Amino acid sequence: MDDDNIDVVNRVDLGAVDEDLSSSRSSDYSLEDQKANTNHSQSEEESKLDSSNPEGNLDRVLGEIPEYYEKGSEGFYTWEIDDIGRLVGDEKVFGPKFNVGGSHVFNALITTVRRQNTSFSVYLEGHPSDPKEAESEDWHCCVQFALDVWDPERPALHKMNSTHFRYNSRVTDWGFINLLDSHFPADADMIEKKRLNITAYVRIIKDFTGVLWHDFIDYDSKKSTGYVGINNQGATCYLNSLLQSYYFTKKFRKKVYQIPTEDEIKFDSPSFKDYLQQPKSVSLSLQRIFYNLQTSDKPIDTMELTSSFGWTSADAFTQHDVQEMNRILMDKLESKMKHTDIEGCLNDIFVGKMRSFIRCIDVKYESSRIEDFWDIQLNVKGLKNIKESFQNYVELELLDGENKYDAAGYGLQTAEKGVVFESFPPVLHLQLKRFEYDFEYDQLVKINDRYEFFDTLDLKEYMNKDSEHYDEDWEYKLHCVLVHQGDVSMGHYYAMIKPNDEDKWLRFDDDKVWRVTPNEVFEGNFGADQPTDDPRKMSRDEQQDFQLRRHTSAYMLVYVRKSRVPEILAEVEKKDIPPHIPKQINYEREQLEKFRKEQEEMHLYANFKVFHNDGFSKFQGFDLGPNEKDRYNYCQELYDESSFPLKFRLLKSQSFSEVYDTVIRELGGKLDPQLIRFWIVSSRKNYASRPYEVVDYAYGDNGPSDVTIDSIINEYEIPTMGRRRSSTGQSIQLTLYLEDASKELKFVSNSIYDLKSKGKLQTEDPKLSFEERYERYSELCVESYKPKLESVGDNASAYLILLKFFDLPGQTIKGVSHVIVPSENPIEYLTPLLNNVLGFPMDTVLKFYEELGSSQIVPLISNRTFYKSEMSDGDIICFSKSDWGDLTASAEFKTAEDLYSFLANRLRFRVSPLQKVGEDEEEYVTRENSTDGKRSPEDGPQEPFEIWFSIASGYNALAKKIGEKVGVDPIYLRLFVGHASQNFPLKSTSVLEKLLERVPKSQTLEIRFEVLSVTLTDFEHMTLCKVYWVGQGICREQKHEFFLPRSSTLDDLLDRLQSKVHFKPEEKDSLLCWTMDSKHKFSAICDGDTGIDQSSEFIIGNYPAYREVIRTKPTNIRLITGFQFFGQLQNAHSIPFVFDLVKGEQFKDTKVRLHKLLGVSKKEFEGIRIAVTDMSMVEYMDSPERDNLQLFNFVQNMPFYLAVDHPDRNLRRTSAYEPSIYIRD
Repeated sequence: MDDDNIDVVNRVDLGAVDEDLSSSRSSDYSLEDQKANTNHSQSEEESKLDSSNPEGNLDRVLGEIPEYYEKGSEGFYTWEIDDIGRLVGDEKVFGPKFNVGGSHVFNALITTVRRQNTSFSVYLEGHPSDPKEAESEDWHCCVQFALDVWDPERPALHKMNSTHFRYNSRVTDWGFINLLDSHFPADADMIEKKRLNITAYVRIIKDFTGVLWHDFIDYDSKKSTGYVGINNQGATCYLNSLLQSYYFTKKFRKKVYQIPTEDEIKFDSPSFKDYLQQPKSVSLSLQRIFYNLQTSDKPIDTMELTSSFGWTSADAFTQHDVQEMNRILMDKLESKMKHTDIEGCLNDIFVGKMRSFIRCIDVKYESSRIEDFWDIQLNVKGLKNIKESFQNYVELELLDGENKYDAAGYGLQTAEKGVVFESFPPVLHLQLKRFEYDFEYDQLVKINDRYEFFDTLDLKEYMNKDSEHYDEDWEYKLHCVLVHQGDVSMGHYYAMIKPNDEDKWLRFDDDKVWRVTPNEVFEGNFGADQPTDDPRKMSRDEQQDFQLRRHTSAYMLVYVRKSRVPEILAEVEKKDIPPHIPKQINYEREQLEKFRKEQEEMHLYANFKVFHNDGFSKFQGFDLGPNEKDRYNYCQELYDESSFPLKFRLLKSQSFSEVYDTVIRELGGKLDPQLIRFWIVSSRKNYASRPYEVVDYAYGDNGPSDVTIDSIINEYEIPTMGRRRSSTGQSIQLTLYLEDASKELKFVSNSIYDLKSKGKLQTEDPKLSFEERYERYSELCVESYKPKLESVGDNASAYLILLKFFDLPGQTIKGVSHVIVPSENPIEYLTPLLNNVLGFPMDTVLKFYEELGSSQIVPLISNRTFYKSEMSDGDIICFSKSDWGDLTASAEFKTAEDLYSFLANRLRFRVSPLQKVGEDEEEYVTRENSTDGKRSPEDGPQEPFEIWFSIASGYNALAKKIGEKVGVDPIYLRLFVGHASQNFPLKSTSVLEKLLERVPKSQTLEIRFEVLSVTLTDFEHMTLCKVYWVGQGICREQKHEFFLPRSSTLDDLLDRLQSKVHFKPEEKDSLLCWTMDSKHKFSAICDGDTGIDQSSEFIIGNYPAYREVIRTKPTNIRLITGFQFFGQLQNAHSIPFVFDLVKGEQFKDTKVRLHKLLGVSKKEFEGIRIAVTDMSMVEYMDSPERDNLQLFNFVQNMPFYLAVDHPDRNLRRTSAYEPSIYIRD
């Protein structure tokens, strides 16, 4: 083989090494086209290696040691192979083992693949030398290694690859796929020679961080670092990093623990679910997060905290601005600390003072004020490091020329404007302005340039030398670095924190925590400048490393004053934690562990829900009782506690008689098991729950003791609580109805009739409710008579019917009992039975309804049979007196249908006065008492109140109900639906039933009201006018909105505007008003008598000169119109304007007047391009030679428009940082 061929063999592309790496276990399953080709060119350095001299090659082939890490043992070994062709086969071939440093043994490993060509993959296998350590799952060894395959006869002919790997109990070998491949001629030649050597070079690295080259599979943060992370809800990594920063500001943590929250959570909830559903304040949620971070062994969740914010799952998937989040959360905590022993403590930790001043240069005058600051926003763009940013922050600004300062008593003066710090807080938050709005590109951009910060920072040079505390030590130590990785549209947040004063940094990255090197904290988060060399010359690894460094940068730094470190970072002890926090958390952990065990065992159990007559008689609603699964109708507060069904669970292997025993015991032990039976309750197609089949089981009387609950489940095909039935891992629920023969209507009514006829029934207390009367009668009847269970089901011509009673005086619909009725009897068969029991005259006519569902209440024909009325087992009949006489007039619900409609459509409203009235309507909102029936909210209840209201009743009924509460004529009420901080007005024509049909009854809707000085009908016939006041310049418009009667004129609008912008009455005639079209172009000039219905938007400014031009029409002045745009003519924005061109005026002077008209700063005007256009072509006036042009002459010959090219000042781009943050009270 000639030397040219040797050169070809020796060239290996190190940039492709990553593609060639694998464990031998994974390579066996790699497809041919997935495996990387290792027959690439080697570097010039490696091509000069003498493979026969491994000792001299060791440092050259293993590369640099990772920064901050130390080299452990290193060594090499050469495996001499006499005939590599004999190794071809399906088995792995292991080379001789060799020891490195006495701690670990290694050996080369070869696997082969023979298809169209033969390839050899070469790996390095590693294990601990100690057999006991090798059996452990926790061992690891960080290794840099190289594998060199070479010809012993010609050592310069070789192929080598190098890499690094973390050996562990899961993966014990790593190496290179297809290191030799006969597909390549040079490789084929080496293979044909048969005799080859493989030298393994090994260097063990001391892993002081414990995570060098870690894949984080099965990683335990608590075990490795002593700390835990926080799970990411979707896009809450920014919140997680901020919370970790809070947590390790330990003095802050102690203060949060001192916020009074002990009365928020009660332990007497009916169930653990109810306990968990208790609302928690932000303060309590934060205390609990801190305690969980301190005591948990696993990553914790923040859902409880974000729920306390009032956030939905959508909010959790929205990235917010960390600085805004920080301030809002601090505000909330501050408000919770008011009127407590720790009021103001956050200021002592986070708040410093700065002095803003303007100092005249030529006269002795200075204006200054001292302000608090919670953080400092430092510029990054164009600056090298944090010291330059502070210099930039305190840099003096010279106010001269047109920008002179108006000093009281001295007139306009040249002055210096600046800030200086009076004091810095113990914990200093520095916000690095990595995100800025780029007006040139009209979007938010991230500044990725390299920007350095330091471990220590001396801030004395930025302080006021006259400050009381100037002579103190103002050196700060870096405590926390909050990092953003990515760009504006997407990215990831994490934090680097030094928990103690020790020099150990940790990375808190959502649910994982690991130790990092100082290089990762500093150099890794500086960002990176654009490369000066051609990026295309970089290797793939270099490009990836550059992109990672450039897009990874600190955006917030937390420094702690060095003299206060012992105080700020002092450990939080047990005595610092309020006892109710561990009590809550430990209780919840116990209950959750109990629940976990129940889940594991749930396939062994059956859950029971049993409806019974005692609950039925106290239940007002649809079906048999409260149904927690009905997401729209269920609300626990609506129901009597005793109306809920019994709930319990039993082993499936237990006898069904245990169900009887449990129910009897739960209901007081008085029931006779021979007089009760159970019905299976099912959900019908309309979701109504009804008993439909008797459980064929006889208690006692030689009943089959081997009938288990499981056999009943199988016999009646009870489904699982999941969607599909499964024999294991699924929970079974049996919903039953308990039929008690002693409560059956015929038995009770007939027995009472007999007792009355025999004179054995004493006069009942008339104050007893009908359900109390029925219960009393049932007890009396059982004492004298023996009830029995009647035949029902397919072979019997009788139905089980459940009965409810509409009590008009009590305004209730509640259960009475059940009755077994012959199917061929008419509905009116029930009349004498019910009259007798309820004490009505026997000739009282009753009206009957069938309760089909929550929105299906059907009147029944009394003389029609149960069969012809299509009744069946489990149906519910509601009855009432047909005529209640005089009682009907005063009743809110006059019929059963009315009350059923209310029950179906009721929602809970929390009503309160509107706190902030919009500018557009404030003139029409009553502020003072009046005597015409319109009363201010101040005269009615100012505290919020709650009402239940049927949305089927409509808007007017709601306004009437609220008006009665607040003492206001409802025609003057305007109502709003409140959500978070927004209010959505309701119209008098709003159809509440359609608008709110999907709102569940468990939700409380916020309704806010304001009292108008005109009727709502008149108000709704007004027109909303938008006004742009340009008194300070076209680009500094002030937007106002007003409601005005549709017949109003521009003069009326100006009167309203005057109260806002306060122009003088004599200036009214100098005001100029114009309108614009939908494309932001000028439309028309308006006179005072112009109707406001001519446009929805008006532009108004004080332009007496323009008014005079319009009036006199001079020949030397022409008014033209202009508009604003950005980039292209079709991108017009903001408001158009009017401008006067003066004959003989050069464009350089025209620009001065145009600058004044726009009202922008000198710097901003320099970035504006002025153009003229006929709307088809645009000509910019940028070049200096155009300064002498006279635009007046152009307009004489050809009409044109002035066009001002600049970004929209009012534009707010949608981005990951756009949605504002809110945290509810």
